[in-house]
Amino acid sequence: MIRTDLRDDVAWITIDRPEKLNALHLEGWDDLRAALDRASAEARVAVVTGAGDAFCAGDDIATLAELDTEADVRALSDRLYECLHGVETLSIPVIAAVNGLAYGGGFELVAAADLAVAVEDATFALPETRIGAYPPYAMARVGDLCGKKRLTELALTGEPIDAVTAREWGLVNRVVPADELPDAVGTLVGRIVESPAPATRLAKAYAAVALSDADERERIAGGFARVAASEACRDAARAFLER
Repeated sequence: MIRTDLRDDVAWITIDRPEKLNALHLEGWDDLRAALDRASAEARVAVVTGAGDAFCAGDDIATLAELDTEADVRALSDRLYECLHGVETLSIPVIAAVNGLAYGGGFELVAAADLAVAVEDATFALPETRIGAYPPYAMARVGDLCGKKRLTELALTGEPIDAVTAREWGLVNRVVPADELPDAVGTLVGRIVESPAPATRLAKAYAAVALSDADERERIAGGFARVAASEACRDAARAFLER
């Protein structure tokens, strides 16, 4: 599900589940975190992208619909938190190469990355409320990136935004034609690795200092588990899958 291609000083990490729009279940979030940890030991920069025409559709709704207890959902939300927080606090810069839709946890993965380059037809959405849940990591982070009212609109309506809007709102750095994505990311990587590694690692570390507090994990992972374990959420998830 997660492929890593180490090229020179860059770890290209691909979420490879195109038949599910690269949606991730519990093991998938674990594998992504493990790939990032390996990248931090072997590379100067990590690039995360998706296989096929999607970046990442977030959590696998089919898996979420099958979780029976709050403890089961908490296990998933803990893995999601650990992966996204891991992106933010990784010792090396992480670039999201957004090759298609980034929904739910995929949107949050873009938000957690240090930099993001998106193709022109990429779309971004937080549709969790439509299945009776909510986007926990986004609620803690995206307001700082995009503004409170923009985050609230995304979270309450579930409506997508296009790549140009995502750039204007501060979610992504650059928008490029699809065939230019690898070169655009490569150019960005090249500029990063021109600087000595200790400098780029320290700059990344200081950028992450104020991102979390002692109670954050419970607010994010615990709050989501309580809501997503409800019968209303499971019913909405099943209805979504039937549609």
